[in-house]
Amino acid sequence: MKRSLHRRLTVTHTLVALLAVILVALLASGLIVQAYRVLAEQQARSVSQRLADQLGPYYARSRSWDNIERDFRQRLEDSPVLSDRRVILADTQNIVVFDSADRLEGQLLPQRLLRQASSVRFLNRPVGMVVIPYGSDGQNNVELGFIRSIIGITIVGSLVAGGVALLVALLVSRQLTKPLRSLTDAVRRLASGKQHEPIDPPREIELAELAGAFNTMAAELSRQEALRRQLVADIAHELRTPLSVLRLQVESLEDGVEQPTPEVFSSLSHEVGLLSRLIGDLRLLSLADAGQLQLAIEAIDAQSLIEQAALSGMPRARQEGIDLRVEANGALPPIKGDRQRMTQVLGNLVENALRYTPSGGSVTLRARRADAEATSWRATDARITRPLSQLDASAAVVIEVSDTGPGIAPDDLEHIFERFYRADRARARETGGSGLGLAIVQRLVESQGGQVGVKSALGQGTTFWVTLPTA
Repeated sequence: MKRSLHRRLTVTHTLVALLAVILVALLASGLIVQAYRVLAEQQARSVSQRLADQLGPYYARSRSWDNIERDFRQRLEDSPVLSDRRVILADTQNIVVFDSADRLEGQLLPQRLLRQASSVRFLNRPVGMVVIPYGSDGQNNVELGFIRSIIGITIVGSLVAGGVALLVALLVSRQLTKPLRSLTDAVRRLASGKQHEPIDPPREIELAELAGAFNTMAAELSRQEALRRQLVADIAHELRTPLSVLRLQVESLEDGVEQPTPEVFSSLSHEVGLLSRLIGDLRLLSLADAGQLQLAIEAIDAQSLIEQAALSGMPRARQEGIDLRVEANGALPPIKGDRQRMTQVLGNLVENALRYTPSGGSVTLRARRADAEATSWRATDARITRPLSQLDASAAVVIEVSDTGPGIAPDDLEHIFERFYRADRARARETGGSGLGLAIVQRLVESQGGQVGVKSALGQGTTFWVTLPTA
């Protein structure tokens, strides 16, 4: 059964406040009644002692307590202090000879009243005892009225405090649940597909953090939705071109416009290859995003890795008139990674560098130890896909691929690792690039616990670097 948070907060606050008020009221009233009883006890003892002093001369005149009731009762009625009090007089044998309440006459004085008695003396010898009871045995109308008023004040005060607590609890719970209702409305709007309107952060720190986290989440969802739509559009665009070429060529063959020559089949094979490569790249990215990419992590020699990448790219470099070389930096510790995936990473970076380097330029591969000096510029000037703090520079190796191409504009540098992003779309189309190579590089490197970044400036070339932990 679902319960309203507003109602639960109201009831909880009210009960807590009411319980606190009742406890305080009971404690305060108990202390007041106890103090009043102590005061009444002291007053009763004082009055009984003065009365005992007055009864001494009476016994001296009468030599007994006979006929004490008539004279004593009249005296009590005339006294403003004793008129509403119970007075008990007992002889030396503790036999009650007078009780203004007419309860104990002729009976033995109870032990509890004996402890409250004041001795009546004549010629320095006891002749009787007088008792003005206090507590339950001697409460007069004034004391009873005082105690009843204390109890009444406690009850009324508790009821008033309960009403005030209920009102305050309603206001507080409404104030606390108002941001939650706003958040609920925002969630419903977001779920219905409407545009998210940022929630104003409440004054409470925790609720403000919750509202801020939701605004961030909603903004990220909007960004991811935009990226998803853009991704779908980009995929459709990338697939449309080779499919259109294939359709036109097949229609030409069917209509007899073109003959099935080796050149035609080669063109068809080329377009099919583009489609296959694009679908393979998309599958690889989806596996990496889902964390399902299978990796065979092992110790790899970084120098041999870059030499193999240079050897694979050498035929195209010769064809384009580009100097592709490898720089050695002494003995390096083995790195920890997947050899096949790292070959694919370096192959993409070398292919990208050769594509944008003009004839007569150079592409350089190097590997070296990571240190503070070698990585300091990366924290400020480069586009980094992973914070440096997550990778210990003292136990890592940096692999760099540098070219002498035209460089990348600062605006393009911020998006260089995004899928289907091209700094030069026309040139990428001519060379067959799909715009997924660097995105694949990023996912593969990060899935192996490394980081990738780029440093570039217009007219000064570009350097892509990959940092991997040592084995």
